[in-house]
Amino acid sequence: MAGQETIDILLAISNNILREGLHRILLEARFPVRIFSPDAGHPAPDLILFDINQPIRKLRTLYPQAKPVLLDTGIDMNNINFLLMCHQVRGVIAPDESIQMFHKALRIIYEGDIWIDQSHLKALLKGAEAMTQSGELKGLSLQDNRIICMISAGKKNQEIAENLCLSEHTIKSHVSRIYKRLHVKNRAQLVSLAQSSILCEMNEAE
Repeated sequence: MAGQETIDILLAISNNILREGLHRILLEARFPVRIFSPDAGHPAPDLILFDINQPIRKLRTLYPQAKPVLLDTGIDMNNINFLLMCHQVRGVIAPDESIQMFHKALRIIYEGDIWIDQSHLKALLKGAEAMTQSGELKGLSLQDNRIICMISAGKKNQEIAENLCLSEHTIKSHVSRIYKRLHVKNRAQLVSLAQSSILCEMNEAE
């Protein structure tokens, strides 16, 4: 491990037994790590390893430079899509991954890449295909894309209207038209589709 950079990890896991197990597994990595709890805090962790029960919005605000990594303990794919899109989650790790793959995923995310295992990636792409016949977000106007980005960031119609200097009624009309154009029924589906489209573009660029 000589010469390797130490990775500082904020371990934000709700279940005490799971958190203790992950702590021990992290210490077995072939690269040096320092592990912190949200209570102890850290001025600038490299990674935030969290589960769905943690206040990720607050953690992202406290540590904006950290890369969030979701440990999927069995949550709905729409919720995973929302976290990927709105909180810039850089990785999704299934609990049934091998320890070796778990260490590899953290290293890859630390180095700046995104880690999504095959099962999650297939579910994301399948969800996008089911939501729209075109399977893409291309062809939308710049205004449409701005609105989609703000919806993905969790902004309400009134906030979007204030940002774009438009009336709330106008924003509602835009959102309704976007739903029809993309064959989605609500904000969650729209965010899911937007995130899946981004993943498709990433795969095409590789």
